Amino acid sequence: MSSRFVFVAGALLTSLAAIPLSAQQSTGSARRDTTGAPPRSSHATTVSDSALVELGRAISVLATTVQTVVEETAKNPEMRAAAVQTAGKAVSLAQRTLEENRGELERLLAEASRKLAAAEASERAKAAEKSKATPSKP
Repeated sequence: MSSRFVFVAGALLTSLAAIPLSAQQSTGSARRDTTGAPPRSSHATTVSDSALVELGRAISVLATTVQTVVEETAKNPEMRAAAVQTAGKAVSLAQRTLEENRGELERLLAEASRKLAAAEASERAKAAEKSKATPSKP
């Protein structure tokens, strides 16, 4: 029974990964074509639209499945224990990963902070230089 929970969780993650991809595809077709190529055919748009409709259906089915699994998990002590155990392992893995990458994260944050401070100082210097170069009107 816990394998069903893992399967549903995997399917949920897969669908969440597919959503940004579908968003990229839909926004990509809305961009203006500056290459001089002929406009996309209505067939390509129809195929893209039907893929989005199919994705919407798959997400609806997934949502129904997740809801069913959650309801079953609430009723079944074995599934509830398996879900808690899986969630505990996921939290432990996330904590371990954060701890392992802590030094790298701190280094990247410090580097980003330095770059931001340098950019702000540069902008302030440009603004000061611009105000000196522009004569004030009486």
